Amino acid sequence: MTLIWKAQERSATYDRGKWSASQNYTVYDNTGVALNVYAIANDSPDYQYFGGYLGGDESSATSYFRFVSHTITPVDNGADKIWSVSMQFESTIGDGGSTATTIDVKTETEIGFSSFEVSIQPLILDVWALNATLPSTAALKSNPDLTDIITNTNATFTGKEPLSYVGHVMNIHVRNVIFGRPNYLNIASFVGKRNSTAYTFGVTNTMVCAIGTLLFTGATTSRIGPNQYEVNYTFTYDDQFYHLRQSPLTDGAGVKPQLKYPGTVISASNPVRAASVYWKQPFPNTAEFAGSSGIGLVTT
Repeated sequence: MTLIWKAQERSATYDRGKWSASQNYTVYDNTGVALNVYAIANDSPDYQYFGGYLGGDESSATSYFRFVSHTITPVDNGADKIWSVSMQFESTIGDGGSTATTIDVKTETEIGFSSFEVSIQPLILDVWALNATLPSTAALKSNPDLTDIITNTNATFTGKEPLSYVGHVMNIHVRNVIFGRPNYLNIASFVGKRNSTAYTFGVTNTMVCAIGTLLFTGATTSRIGPNQYEVNYTFTYDDQFYHLRQSPLTDGAGVKPQLKYPGTVISASNPVRAASVYWKQPFPNTAEFAGSSGIGLVTT
């Protein structure tokens, strides 16, 4: 059996920094016998590059592309003797120029694929003192001592009610496609913890998260193929407050803040204010996100 691969139309598209291409063939046996999917698939490896036939006029473009998939279909009324084969390709480089750079060539369902996405949004907090200095060390940011913010000479107090302060946070989403079932219990053990060492997203154009700024908020997983899983990790990044919050000293019932009245006439510059205000950390636990004992994510 000798199969004839007759090249039909081909196309290539460059979009969003990446090439994609297709090559179509009509396939039949030189003696006119009926074919099946196995016979065609078993004969196709030599054609699984763009241009698709040895000595073809697209041979110079083969280094641009890698084979992704193909579809094998019998031609109507061909009595299984004539088949149509469509080969699909994706790029291995960013462009065809002399300065082409290698890019992430994995498809979104392929093992090893990774994506990194960030959304930035406002964070509205109740604050009792503006410009208050944060605790000085990573340990104190995790477990602040009872140092009254009032002793911070940089602080400007808002009065007997807190002020709504608009800051910002980044919500980070990392998607990985991996081989084998994820370690769910290991991932769950990191939820609600902040990074104990600086954590870096990316290899180039990196985003470095200082100690304690990155909070792991959870993950979702799904099976997308045979022993193939997608894991979506989510984080909240706060480089302004390290996830700390201001908390006033309250009355005996723990309801109302204790207030301090000025010894002179109350005015805008001499207001009634909270008697004492402290930094509190709602996420005191930290963990090492990277390494073999880390969360397990791979970042781009």
